[in-house]
Amino acid sequence: MTNIEILKNLVKNGVVTHSSRFHADDVLSAALLKISGIISDVSVIQRVGRVPQDFDGLAFDIGGGEFDHHQQDARVRPNGNKYAAFGLLWNAVGAEYIAGKYKTDIKTANDAAEKFDVEFITPMDLSDNFGTKKYPNTLSSIIASMNNPKYTNQETNNIFTETANYYCKPLERAIYNSYKFTKDKIQAQILAVSDFITLPLDADIDRSAFEGTKVKYIIKESHRGTYNITTIEPYKIPVEYIKMPGCVQVYSIGAAFDTYDNALNAAEHLIKNIQIKSM
Repeated sequence: MTNIEILKNLVKNGVVTHSSRFHADDVLSAALLKISGIISDVSVIQRVGRVPQDFDGLAFDIGGGEFDHHQQDARVRPNGNKYAAFGLLWNAVGAEYIAGKYKTDIKTANDAAEKFDVEFITPMDLSDNFGTKKYPNTLSSIIASMNNPKYTNQETNNIFTETANYYCKPLERAIYNSYKFTKDKIQAQILAVSDFITLPLDADIDRSAFEGTKVKYIIKESHRGTYNITTIEPYKIPVEYIKMPGCVQVYSIGAAFDTYDNALNAAEHLIKNIQIKSM
């Protein structure tokens, strides 16, 4: 039985989090529970001051259990960064969610889940655990700003539900971006057999996936009918390439040419100059 299936069974007995002021970790935990299908809607979550005695459902960010981080022996990551509730839930179900959602292999799912944890969750967990003054985090601050001390408990509960439901779509997109980059990185390793490569018009692979490979430039036809040379960091295209045959534009990360042959000529010239400078 997968962790997602275990939690689906667990929430049949109820699901609770803490009442009063909410934060990014409990809001995004609720959103994760919804998008992963563990709960049908955020509204089923009860916000309580204390976990009821003999409660045998799912409690997160409260109660000192598997998905809480307020207890003395709360879990930390292998690198020493302390989990908050969102990180703990993601650690349990993140890779499973990605593998099922995108029908990918477990290694790709694990790598994507780790990337999402490092880049997206850890900064918020640190902010939640040790304060925004020490660890500023924009999203944490935005979510926290939704609280108002003048609200009644019911009003705060309603805003918690609305906020968590709202962040379901952005959370899905952020997770997808980590998955896509991981998938792109695998594809880049396969394609990176020369100093520059040509990609078809419909190729959907981020240029940053080629960082760290031998590829220095990508040639790709644009929807405007030009053939663009796109640089891979740390390589740049000199501004004087605007004078090369067929060059119609030099911009921050590349240059556009009127034909493929002119783009190819420029790419070969760029590689030759790099080789000369490295001698």
